[in-house]
Amino acid sequence: MASTQTTKKSTRETRRLLESVLWYALLIFVSLVTIFPFLWIFLTAFKGPTDAVYSTPPQLIPHDPTFANFIRVWQQLPVDNFFLNSIIAAVGTTGLNVLFTSLAAYPFAKMNFPGREVIFYLLLATLIVPVQLTYIPSFVLAVRVFHYYDSIRALILPNMASVFNIFLLRQAFKSVPNDLIDAARMDGASELGIWWNILLPVVRPSLATVAIFAFVGSWNDFLWPSLMLPTMENKTLPVGLAALQGMFSSDFRGTAAGVTMTVIPIMLFFIALQRQFIRGLTGAVKG
Repeated sequence: MASTQTTKKSTRETRRLLESVLWYALLIFVSLVTIFPFLWIFLTAFKGPTDAVYSTPPQLIPHDPTFANFIRVWQQLPVDNFFLNSIIAAVGTTGLNVLFTSLAAYPFAKMNFPGREVIFYLLLATLIVPVQLTYIPSFVLAVRVFHYYDSIRALILPNMASVFNIFLLRQAFKSVPNDLIDAARMDGASELGIWWNILLPVVRPSLATVAIFAFVGSWNDFLWPSLMLPTMENKTLPVGLAALQGMFSSDFRGTAAGVTMTVIPIMLFFIALQRQFIRGLTGAVKG
């Protein structure tokens, strides 16, 4: 009897080990497929004139590494302006998104008022509308009403709140116990005081998740900035990268350097907040 139980236990452990090995092998394969294009672009950005860009088999490691591609791109285009414009737009959009979406999510999660659920689900319904359909009226408003055409404000103000981020923070706020809020109200705390002093510190991981979504979305946005920023000095980095591809159409090393300069800030931002990002997503799903 004991021998049979030992055999069954050994079989289960072997099966679990095989499943783990298969899952890890699958994850490693997917990771390699995902990372390879960026790795190739990154290494191409450091290739010298004698290194092959296209070859069979592909040459990944540059034999003559150099920073000349980055220097050439920086000298040919106002990349410093591109960086500054992208940073201003991304930081402004991120800050306003965290502020306004958290203010909007609080009453949807913790306050009772007539039509709360109807208004919330109407907001969610706007997620099915493609954002490209809003560009024509938004462009008319930007040019004729608000007069921020060819200005960084045109990238910040229309994107200062996201319905998805409201939904994410509403789920996070709902996970906060009502007893904590009721106790604060009995102590005389205002609704804004409860939002600032109690809810925001509790849902900081979710705030970091919202910040990452807003920052990456603003940093990578291409179509709207290309419509609103015709002046070269006012362009953001992704739009400037399109000009790079035209200018260096026969020099893929220069284009790879431009792509690398665009991606690295996003990677650093995500690495700095990755722990809070994962915790924020977990909390939102539980909520």
